[in-house]
Amino acid sequence: MENFFLMKHITLIFSLLLLASPLAHSVNNYNRYDIQDTPVGFGAKGTYGVPICNNDGTFSAPAGWTLVTCSSLSEINTALGGSDADLHKIILVNAGSYGELSLSKNYQYVSIIGKGNVKFTKISISKGNNIFVRNITFDSFSNDGFPITAGSCNIWVDHCTIGLPTTSLDKEHPDGAMDITGNGNLYLTISWCKFRNHWKTMLHGSSDSDASTDDRFITHFGNYYYNTHQRTPRIRGGRTHVLNCLYENTGFHRVTNMTSQEHTMSDQMVYKDDGEYLKNRLVVSDGYGVMATKNSDVVVDSCFFFDVRWPIVCSLADCASFREKYGDLQSPDINNGCVSGKGPNGGVNYCRQTGNGYFDKGLPDTIRVKNDTVSSSSCGTMVVPLDYSYVDRNGETQYVINPGVLNPGKRSIKFDEFDGANAFQPSSYAYYYPTWYEPMLNTEVFATVSKYAGADTYSMDCSAAAPTLVLTSGSKDQTNVTTISTVVFTYGGGATGAVVTGLPDANFTINTSTKTITLSGTLGATANYTVKTLGGSGDPVEIVGCLSKTSTTYSVLDYSGDICGATATMIANVASSGTYSLVVYDGVTPVSTVWSGSLTSGRNALTFNTSTLSAGSYTVKLLDSGSSVIGSQDIEVE
Repeated sequence: MENFFLMKHITLIFSLLLLASPLAHSVNNYNRYDIQDTPVGFGAKGTYGVPICNNDGTFSAPAGWTLVTCSSLSEINTALGGSDADLHKIILVNAGSYGELSLSKNYQYVSIIGKGNVKFTKISISKGNNIFVRNITFDSFSNDGFPITAGSCNIWVDHCTIGLPTTSLDKEHPDGAMDITGNGNLYLTISWCKFRNHWKTMLHGSSDSDASTDDRFITHFGNYYYNTHQRTPRIRGGRTHVLNCLYENTGFHRVTNMTSQEHTMSDQMVYKDDGEYLKNRLVVSDGYGVMATKNSDVVVDSCFFFDVRWPIVCSLADCASFREKYGDLQSPDINNGCVSGKGPNGGVNYCRQTGNGYFDKGLPDTIRVKNDTVSSSSCGTMVVPLDYSYVDRNGETQYVINPGVLNPGKRSIKFDEFDGANAFQPSSYAYYYPTWYEPMLNTEVFATVSKYAGADTYSMDCSAAAPTLVLTSGSKDQTNVTTISTVVFTYGGGATGAVVTGLPDANFTINTSTKTITLSGTLGATANYTVKTLGGSGDPVEIVGCLSKTSTTYSVLDYSGDICGATATMIANVASSGTYSLVVYDGVTPVSTVWSGSLTSGRNALTFNTSTLSAGSYTVKLLDSGSSVIGSQDIEVE
């Protein structure tokens, strides 16, 4: 489909240190389709029925498909039929609350799409091929919310919300928000979904025996794991790609803004039902993000972990290796073999991570551990730093968490890898990345995924096409001009008009017949302007430009207005010919020599590159061959 919207100028306001790159002053652009007709990742191996928007409030089916609209669970089951079938059917579901839908027949080519405010207790897929589920909320399930089991192949789950409105105090119920189990060649993409308020969020493989190396090819793309404790996902076997996902408060351990119920969960999560572990080891893990374990081949790319104690962990095949790497940190999910009477979890095959970022200032820098002066089975506790050390019975120093695996603030654990060079390459699959795909940096993930993941962030409004806006002719950025060289923009799609801000009315015209915006005329002053669409389905589209006015003041060094764009030109009015240099100062500190060379007496234009200058206030000084300042000018760089 052609409908899409632009997400422009995502500004992240954290000015804090990241592992991969700083968020401070980041302004990023990211384009994605409002209605995507192809998933990113392994699910793209399938073929799915995506409804066609008629731009009049209605949808139609693509060639070879039929479309029905349902308002009850019985109508949906009637549309599916009761036996195996190649349906090629799109089922649009009207707003409302529905019960449990079981796709247990060998249905082929079925799409189930909520039109908005659609809730199911549960959907389960145990058979079928080329199944597409979109825009549905699951918030009242008592066991599993969206289980997918062996016999299913080519599955795409998009823009769904899975998880209760508030987290259960019983960590065993509900069980998995989405568990994907059973050996079988399942090619699946989970995209733009929100998983929230859940303990044991997602499994790939139900046990170590459900961990074939050749089954389950799964991509997680653009998902938001909010207020979850663990298993996002816990991976056994197969190949898994976690791409551009956002993790927030994984482990229920954020210090600020916790409700009383969240404090209760934090108190219980280590010790509830886990006393047997603390009898034998010092501490039990308090939640994690991605875990690569038995036979798995895992790649984690450009995700962002916001207040997550343990973002990525690789399970090892033996206790000694695990303890040497991590210290006493333990969990029933990670290395049971380090606990008396428990069999070991199998180790990961490969795990590679690239381009991931984190922020952990909201986490405590302490952890509850077993008080080793208490020998009773009740396991008395104490609060200690994460790198707390103690002397064991052999007189050797041991650590709760090995200081070498902690991030600099000692609040979270570094991203883990295991033989990452041999992990699979997603790009080796020809179908993996659609032509429209544009990757996000981890700095873009926070603002983008938190805004657009989940049901009902996806718009099924088909009353108008998405707006478009393009630069038709001319240069939107012009430097040192008195008369604007004509610039033309054209709007279209579902846009009903456009507005221009930042320029006087005399410098632009809007022609509603030709759907064009023209900038021209005499420039009164330097202007940063915006052209923005009105109307249409989805977010408006905007284009930002800068027109810089020529200086008419003949001082020794002159520039009128703020500097915008990649280059700037200043006017040097010197009394005699000679060698000069142009130096940028931040206060009294020289930042950069941006130009040097020969000038002739009179007025000279000095053009220099501004890309190395961060936004802010500076002073530019003109120095002669003896390094004496003969002129200066204050500037603002935008």
